[in-house]
Amino acid sequence: MAPMKRAGPVDDEDDDGSAGSDVIGVDSAQSNLRRDSRKRARLSHEPYSDGASEAPSEDEVVFQQQETQFRTQQRSSAGLDNAAADNGILESVSCANFMCHGYLEVALGPLINFIIGHNGSGKSAVLTAITICLGGKATATNRGQSLKSFIKEGTEAAVLSVKIKNKGDSAYQPEVYGDSILVERHFTRSGTSNFKLRSSLGRLISTKKADLEEICDYFALQIDNPMNVLTQDMARQFLSNSTPQEKYKFFMKGTQLEHLDGDYLQIEQSIDRMDQDLTKRLADLGQYEETARKAKNALAMSERHESLRKKITDISYQMAWAQVEEQEQKLAQHDDEVSKITREVANAERKADQSSEAYETADRAVRDVDGVLQDLQLSLAPHDERKDQVKQEQDIAKSEGTTLQTEQRQIKDLMKRTEDRLKRAASDIQEEYRRLEEANGGSHARLLATIDEKRSESADARSRMEDHDGSLPNLEDEHRRASQALEQSKEPILRKRQEVQGCEERLNRLIRDKGKQEGAYHANMPRLLQAIREDGGFRERPVGPIGYHVRLLKPSWSSILEKSFGAILNTFIVTSKPDQQRLSELMNRCQCQCPVMIGNNARVDTSNHEPDPKFDTSLRVLEIDNDLVRKQLIISQAIEQTILMDKREDAVNLMSDSRLQNVKQCFTPNKRPGTGLRYSYGWGGGLTENYVPAFSGPPRMKTDVEFQINACRADLQQLRSELNDLERTVRERQIALKSCEQAITRHKRDSREHRVEVQRLEAEVEDLQDKRDNDAVEEGKLDALKEGLEEAKEELSTHQASFGDSVIALDKIRGTLKTIRERMDAIDDETAEIKAKIHKAEVKKVKLSERREAALREKNQAFAKIGELKHTRGAAQAERDDTEETVNIFIGEASKICPRVPVDQGENCDSLDAKLKKLTKDLQNWEKQLGGTRQELAERATRAVRAYKEAKAQVSGIERLAQLLKSTLVNRKERWKLFQRAITARARVQFMWMLSERSFRGKLLANHKEKKLDLHVEPDPTKVGKGREAKTLSGGEKSFSTICLLLSLWDAMGAPVRCLDEFDVFMDSVNREVSMRKMIEAARYSIGKQFILITPGSMGSVNSANDVKIIKMKDPERGQTTISFPT
Repeated sequence: MAPMKRAGPVDDEDDDGSAGSDVIGVDSAQSNLRRDSRKRARLSHEPYSDGASEAPSEDEVVFQQQETQFRTQQRSSAGLDNAAADNGILESVSCANFMCHGYLEVALGPLINFIIGHNGSGKSAVLTAITICLGGKATATNRGQSLKSFIKEGTEAAVLSVKIKNKGDSAYQPEVYGDSILVERHFTRSGTSNFKLRSSLGRLISTKKADLEEICDYFALQIDNPMNVLTQDMARQFLSNSTPQEKYKFFMKGTQLEHLDGDYLQIEQSIDRMDQDLTKRLADLGQYEETARKAKNALAMSERHESLRKKITDISYQMAWAQVEEQEQKLAQHDDEVSKITREVANAERKADQSSEAYETADRAVRDVDGVLQDLQLSLAPHDERKDQVKQEQDIAKSEGTTLQTEQRQIKDLMKRTEDRLKRAASDIQEEYRRLEEANGGSHARLLATIDEKRSESADARSRMEDHDGSLPNLEDEHRRASQALEQSKEPILRKRQEVQGCEERLNRLIRDKGKQEGAYHANMPRLLQAIREDGGFRERPVGPIGYHVRLLKPSWSSILEKSFGAILNTFIVTSKPDQQRLSELMNRCQCQCPVMIGNNARVDTSNHEPDPKFDTSLRVLEIDNDLVRKQLIISQAIEQTILMDKREDAVNLMSDSRLQNVKQCFTPNKRPGTGLRYSYGWGGGLTENYVPAFSGPPRMKTDVEFQINACRADLQQLRSELNDLERTVRERQIALKSCEQAITRHKRDSREHRVEVQRLEAEVEDLQDKRDNDAVEEGKLDALKEGLEEAKEELSTHQASFGDSVIALDKIRGTLKTIRERMDAIDDETAEIKAKIHKAEVKKVKLSERREAALREKNQAFAKIGELKHTRGAAQAERDDTEETVNIFIGEASKICPRVPVDQGENCDSLDAKLKKLTKDLQNWEKQLGGTRQELAERATRAVRAYKEAKAQVSGIERLAQLLKSTLVNRKERWKLFQRAITARARVQFMWMLSERSFRGKLLANHKEKKLDLHVEPDPTKVGKGREAKTLSGGEKSFSTICLLLSLWDAMGAPVRCLDEFDVFMDSVNREVSMRKMIEAARYSIGKQFILITPGSMGSVNSANDVKIIKMKDPERGQTTISFPT
């Protein structure tokens, strides 16, 4: 039988064109309700005869005659070659880690395949792999309950692969898959399983099981059909132990008639439900008709009150335009309010200008006083230094005077004791002269002369020692002055080092924060700015800090302007008091406190208040991107009238000649980098000079950072040069101090040497005196007395001279102290005068500052008032615009209702509303009686009529559909019975024809009512009768008869692949040989069909042919060895 790929109800096909007509295809008779998505069906076009019952009717006899004629023609054409199908057959099967096989691959022939081998070689594994890989269930193989039971022991996953031929005109998506379709299935012990569909080139096409099912449906690969793939267990049951009921069940499943029967049952149940629904809908249809009739009657009654509706409509029109007139009156009131606030804004702006002038006057007065105060404070510093110097001189003089007074007291005591000793010595000498008048000798005289000489040398040595000791105070004074000079030079060098360190830190900060302006402000400034951006409660978002909005075009003025502006560059500006309070709360929350000023957005015109364009002003060297910032700097810093001069001499000459027009102050650089001088006009018009210190912080204004870095480097270089000079001076003074210390050390060493010499000479004198005393004690006593007298006189003279010098020195010191006191009194008088002036200036400054603060508050209040009035005017204007928009909306809405109509005299919205309510109430009463308004009644009637028509149409549609389904079901059942009879007749004729090959007689008994299928076979052709039942046959006869039955049923099926496992298990060699020959012959008659037949026996009796492929499986590796028997 040649396969057909496309479905057709009737077709004529025969090799010689002599086949009969009116042949019905029955191979794939399946329900279209069960598989609507199937692309193509397979049909076999063969004549048939029917044997649906044991007593065939006349029509069934005709069917059998036609089938017998067809079989005769088929035998006559048996010599034709069997041709392989172009697609839908299996080319190869491979397994990995499947069952007990590590890897197994089988290449199948296109037609007849016999797979042989010993037990465990993998014959049944091939059939099982085909079933599972093509989507079959594990239970359908009767070899396992789940996929993981098929995984080889010791492994975790298995892989199956089946290659399907896909050639010819009827190939499945050849442009996608090519000449073959490779189906893979992977599954693991954990339970995961997936499919992979690959093209002939190995490219992955899909992983969906639905696509695999579509391919199997397209090729009619009925893997789950027990008759199509007959497993080993099912083959044994079918061949040996199957009952007639089981055979009938196999017959129904194999021919797909069972599915059609289930589909028809579902159709019958659907028809029953439709009949029940139709009965209910017919009952509801009468209710719909009655509802529509009542709705029409109510609508007709409602149309009788049209005049009342007309009057309600007229009042409604007037009501609409009366609301418009009310809104127009509100609009006029808003216009008056906006005009009034505009006048108040003009008055407030005049007051603000007056307040600005008052503030400028007060600010100018404060700056003048501040200049005077700075001058006085600067002039006070020299007086303090002079006073400290004089005080130091006074302390030194007082200390020296006290020392002299102490010395005078000591000298007086010494003089008194010396005079007493002198008197005693003179008396003792007179007494000694009288005693020694008689004594005389030459050696004694020489000894006395030697003693006098040594005494003279000792006196000279002592005089030199005293002169040397007298020079020590001068050396100590020089040492003290050198030490004081060194200490005085340490403080300047310390300050200079701090300046160098500060400049280095500023330079490092400039380099580190290059291009980053945030480093000049508070650490929490970014947090505050973020909070301001996220806060939506401000009437107008605050502006600030001011330094963020100012760019310095000439960076050389950075330090002076930064110092002059001071904290104002850290200031925020708001336009209302509520915004100021809200901003203060944000600052407290962010822990970033900054000054806040209140301003307004009115631009200040300074074109008539600026100096000559040839001068640079603070305003001209600044680029300001916000009007609020520009205005605040003009108000508080007078930047439009502050000129900048590069040279101090030019600034002094320019400001001294005459008072310049529109110039309040002038800044000029000082000698020291970063510092400057401020010149302004004082109270009397005189020029005042104030020192401007250098700004030590990072620049807060946007400027040329490279210029700032270079300038800072130049400042650092100059500071380091000055520091080097100071360090050099310190080193010089340290050397001078060291020289003084060395001189004092040398002086002390010389003093020790003089003292040693004096002591030596005095010791010699003492030795000579001892000798004299030993040689002439009596004579030595007179000399001793004389010597004591001379010493006393000499000592008295020395004390008197010392006392005189001390008196002179003390008088001199007293004169010096008097002069010092006079100088200190003069300095104190001058200092007191300056302090009095400073106090007076400070008091004046406090008063002027209070006046300026009051003027500033008035000015800010005035501008705040302007801002509030403008805000109020803006709100009033916005409310007026809203009202105008409301008027336009009311006019637009009213115009939609009707053109403008005049409102009756004396009528307003309330009166019209009262009339409208009364008339509406009357109409509502009528409508209540009728059950709704006219519109509601019309809509209700429309809905009721439409619902009635729809219900009627639905009932008619359901009736037509039910009738169509019933007729279709009857037709389908008739065709199903026709299929059943045709398939049964075909199987019966085929069965008898196959039995006749072994000269058996028999027939196939099919009872569709009792759902039984049995066979009667008579092996002995000589016997007459209906034949024997299957259970009375021998094993070989039963197996051969069942094989004939199976082949007969296969002939009635349209599947391209047919599999049978161990069909000859119960056959002897004769029946097996005949059955195999019969199966090959039947397979050849089934042209294009692929057969996979598995047998454990050998194939020696089968002749080799092109359409028969014998596949011998390798013997299993069981690890067995030969048993050694004892001899």
